[in-house]
Amino acid sequence: MQRVKLSKDLTAAIRSGHPWIYRRALRALDPSLRAGDIVAVELDREPIALGFVDPASPIAVRVLSVDVDARIDAAWRRRCVERACAARESISGTNAMRLVHGENDYAPGLVIDRYDDAGVIRYDGAGAEAMWRPHEAALLAAAGVCAPDREVIRIEEHGARFDVDIARGQKTGFFLDQRDNRVRVRALAAGRTVLNLFCYTGGFSIHASLGGAQQVTSVDQARPAMAMLAGHVALNELDAGSHELITGDAFRFLEGAAEAGRAWDVVVCDPPSFAPSEKAKPKALRAYRRLNQLAAAVVAPGGALVSASCSSHVTMTEMLGVLAACGRRLRVVKMCGAGEDHPVAPGFPEGAYLKCLFALVE
Repeated sequence: MQRVKLSKDLTAAIRSGHPWIYRRALRALDPSLRAGDIVAVELDREPIALGFVDPASPIAVRVLSVDVDARIDAAWRRRCVERACAARESISGTNAMRLVHGENDYAPGLVIDRYDDAGVIRYDGAGAEAMWRPHEAALLAAAGVCAPDREVIRIEEHGARFDVDIARGQKTGFFLDQRDNRVRVRALAAGRTVLNLFCYTGGFSIHASLGGAQQVTSVDQARPAMAMLAGHVALNELDAGSHELITGDAFRFLEGAAEAGRAWDVVVCDPPSFAPSEKAKPKALRAYRRLNQLAAAVVAPGGALVSASCSSHVTMTEMLGVLAACGRRLRVVKMCGAGEDHPVAPGFPEGAYLKCLFALVE
């Protein structure tokens, strides 16, 4: 086993569970190292962890174990998946969930999502792919799912039905992490008008309608996603006349809606990540502030604003600041994250990437 040497002492962070070692924290890597190679991480010649390398990535090593005597073999990989799946046994009401959540399940770079009987695997980077892909069939078997045999899979989520395009959809096909927050919006929706921005294939929209929403307006600029949303309205036997589907830019839509004096009782604002890196964060926060100002402006008095960020670089405190600057007086009554199939390793704060705030607007 080759070794990599730390240029600064990260022992405490690594032993507390932080799985990432950036290239800048390492001395020069041996040029013979290939993506996925297992290495011992050393400080002053003392091994402190085992990990795999990704020489082309800023995250040069992902930690697999702080047991330097561990044997990272096929059995180790299988046990890793089995432990993660066992933690999901109490989840009910759906046949779709995340079974393995990467670093947060101590399986760096590996995601396995279940859609009905199928398991969809994603690898985060070349190192993770080299580490896990050769064992893909065994990983799926350990997770109790099979390789997908179709591109579109029907799922159920607390009575709502969706067709998930696992080949062309975002993430692995569906935003599983927002499941619990969709149910929370459903509980708010009875007899109210709802606006769902960046709606994708309509998760929040369908739940709101099933919850008794009077009218649901859904906005997204992706035509294929809007076509799937129309199909989901029919699939769930909902009144098409109570759904307004808008294909277009959410910022422009909100500007036009405010000019026209339109308002909704519940506004859901769940944009894609505006901050893919720490460097992008200042610009992202400006975008979040602008978006939430526009969204808050079309919430009817006494209504609710549901505002989300899926960027790990934006904190819950910063999202509170975004809402404080929205131009409306409001009260945040819930601060939520992802569902329990998206756990957070306590030594890895970046794992708490999803923030979803429920606010009452005066």
